[in-house]
Amino acid sequence: MKKLDYFNFFCNFTFKEFKKIFIMKHKILLTIIFAVSMQFCFGQEYHKLVDTNKIWSVLINGDNPYYKSTHFIKFQGDTIINDTMYKKVLKAEDEFHNNWELNGFIREDSTQKVYYKYYLESNEKLIYDFQPNINDTFYFTQYDYLIVGGFDSIKINDQYRKVINLSCPSAPYITEKWIEGIGSTEGVIYSGYSLITGSDFELLCFYENDTLSYIDSSYNECYYNTYGVIENISVNSPFIIYPNPATQTINISFNNQQNMPYTFELYNYYGEIICKKQIINSTSFELSNISNGIYFYIIKDNKNFIIHRNKLIITK
Repeated sequence: MKKLDYFNFFCNFTFKEFKKIFIMKHKILLTIIFAVSMQFCFGQEYHKLVDTNKIWSVLINGDNPYYKSTHFIKFQGDTIINDTMYKKVLKAEDEFHNNWELNGFIREDSTQKVYYKYYLESNEKLIYDFQPNINDTFYFTQYDYLIVGGFDSIKINDQYRKVINLSCPSAPYITEKWIEGIGSTEGVIYSGYSLITGSDFELLCFYENDTLSYIDSSYNECYYNTYGVIENISVNSPFIIYPNPATQTINISFNNQQNMPYTFELYNYYGEIICKKQIINSTSFELSNISNGIYFYIIKDNKNFIIHRNKLIITK
């Protein structure tokens, strides 16, 4: 076609025809941008959670506003349990996290599910599924669970990672996020613990390859500790459990004029029941067979309703 023919072609083109072409191209362009964006955000290589080049710091806010402590968590070394390979979970509570102690075993399978064992003899539990569906339910105890409500993304080290939003229908104020490659915003091994304990767990910082990759915007440090400032945690409840922290025994004191039976249940960090006893009057329990750590207890009435829950610290 000659130059003059091109000129006549465009001159004879109506405005309406130009508009149709523009709208069509505009829609195609938006579709391409959307597809590329979704691929960019969620189509990249999956970031595994269980890796030995990571460290998490987790803030624990007690029922008393003056109580704060920090746990550092990392995974290290392989161990085989019942023909299954796990990484060791190590925990440190000192500021420079020099004193690590064994705190369980963890593994991640090819379907992006993560399993945790609190100790050798315990059964493993599913603590993450990074390929869930809307309304999937994750139970932490018989009574406490979270439901998947939606998905989002977050930019970490110039890469977008999937975010799974969860909430508790019976307690809408309790929400949680699972971040791909990082874990729960309550701490990598503490998902659901706010439900179990009533305390507040928060992921403070996340390091990958010795680089700070995530920090909670509400804080400017990765370590807080006011443990020991308050000797006992007071709770507005007819039940008094003392001493707390405890060493060899705990005492449960309450006024039971109706002689109604209550049930005391003690759970470890993993949500596994450590002991269960029926109580009618004030009593004491031996702790000689229970290791040092932070535990959580509930007290239920004769109709199996939870009427009291709190944290118990054991230090021998």
